[in-house]
Amino acid sequence: MRRVIFFDLDGTLTDAGPGIKACINYALDKMNIEQLGMDSDWVVGPSLWGTFRKLGISEENLDQAVNFYRERYNIKGYVENSVYKGIPDQLAILLEMGYVLGLATSKPTVSASAILEYFELTQYFSYEFGSNLDGSLSDKSTLLKHALTVTGFEPNNALMIGDRQYDIIGAKSNLIKSVGVSYGYGSKNELKEAGADLLIEKPAELAKAVQKLLPI
Repeated sequence: MRRVIFFDLDGTLTDAGPGIKACINYALDKMNIEQLGMDSDWVVGPSLWGTFRKLGISEENLDQAVNFYRERYNIKGYVENSVYKGIPDQLAILLEMGYVLGLATSKPTVSASAILEYFELTQYFSYEFGSNLDGSLSDKSTLLKHALTVTGFEPNNALMIGDRQYDIIGAKSNLIKSVGVSYGYGSKNELKEAGADLLIEKPAELAKAVQKLLPI
């Protein structure tokens, strides 16, 4: 039976924190707003609109903040990133086992695809799902519902892997099992409270976790 594994991108496949934070600070500086403090890991994962809203940007200026962010991100921010050690090997193992792999990220699809290509990860994925440039589909619940519809997989034949509560909540709302990865930007407590079916601490544990929760 064919089964699909959906992966978050930032904090799950790649360590995107440095680039994301630098681009957010660039946007905040452009808008004469105080830059991020030391405890800023929370900005990695949520949609940009939600992040800038929490940082005090008014509703009428949210689009401008996002545009400033992308102004830097599309040039250099997306490569201020690194693939977590062991990820390519784990993706290859999952393919060998017979799983179908899909990307499910709140990041715009065009940016996510550029990152996969730059870091030579495109070859592992049959599907790439991301948000639209206007912010639609950035909510993980909506995105995963869309992904299931497009791929034709039933929820009981799908699994979501991510590092933040948004990934786990999105999976649960679509009756999909989930693996929380604590090596990313979400804490173990965050992932547990969101209801992750299984937690792992290292990328090297991914294939075994998938096989345990959704065996072929």
